[in-house]
Amino acid sequence: MIISQEQILPINGVQLWTAVEGEGTPTVLCHGGPGGYDYLAPVADMISDVCKVVRYDQRGSGRSQAVGPYDVSTFVEDLEELREHFNFERWVVGGHSWGACLALAYAVRFPARTMAVLHIAGTGIDDRWHDEYRENRVNALSESEREEYQQLQAQREYATDTEWDRIRDRLRFLSSKTDVFDPKRVSDLPSFDAYPVSYKANEKVGTDWNDYTKDSKFRQSVYNLSMPVFFLHGACDPRPSHFIETLASKLSRSTFTLITESGHYPWVEKPDEVKASVRRFICNQIP
Repeated sequence: MIISQEQILPINGVQLWTAVEGEGTPTVLCHGGPGGYDYLAPVADMISDVCKVVRYDQRGSGRSQAVGPYDVSTFVEDLEELREHFNFERWVVGGHSWGACLALAYAVRFPARTMAVLHIAGTGIDDRWHDEYRENRVNALSESEREEYQQLQAQREYATDTEWDRIRDRLRFLSSKTDVFDPKRVSDLPSFDAYPVSYKANEKVGTDWNDYTKDSKFRQSVYNLSMPVFFLHGACDPRPSHFIETLASKLSRSTFTLITESGHYPWVEKPDEVKASVRRFICNQIP
């Protein structure tokens, strides 16, 4: 087993927690959120014998310092300064969920530094995914859970701070039940109870990303990406896969893979298939 080296690094005006493991093709894995923290060690373990994998907690939460600003541009700059710190000429930029969006934003801004992009269970750049996602998520709940979910959503509007925390945690639990194909695997998903989660970063960066996806110049820049891009998505993820497949069809060097019987964390439910797909993509980037 390859052991990761953890350290806190001064990056772009903030102290960021990082973990590095393996040797080989430089690769970074960006966690989801925004405002979450790293849970991608299982994915890193799949490739650390052929890659030098960097993981980190994005600014604002987890083991990193809670210092703004919280916007897409700053998060991209954090990534670039991480690359410079490790003295990588180029690297594979990968991410899961929001982290996949961050990987695309980085590739647009720093194409010469991006060897390839690994987009796992992201939402792409078509902002119409939101409505379908919400509908899919609610429909995946049982009737009683659906009623509770809708009641909690309504109660959030006028809840006090303490009550709001309870409602938020319960909504998060119900939402997690829709992120799996097999309900028995819910307990295997990241819990986000060990370290702080930044709801400020979630709101601010999420809003900024929505503005990015509405910008026609940014969307065209994504379509014009010339490096290999691998889109991997769980077939049962409530975040609609057809938006991702459509995006993949517009890029010149992209591959789209749908993992059956898996949700938003496909490596949890189908680890062998995910490992084979990701390793094949990574190894194709080795000269």
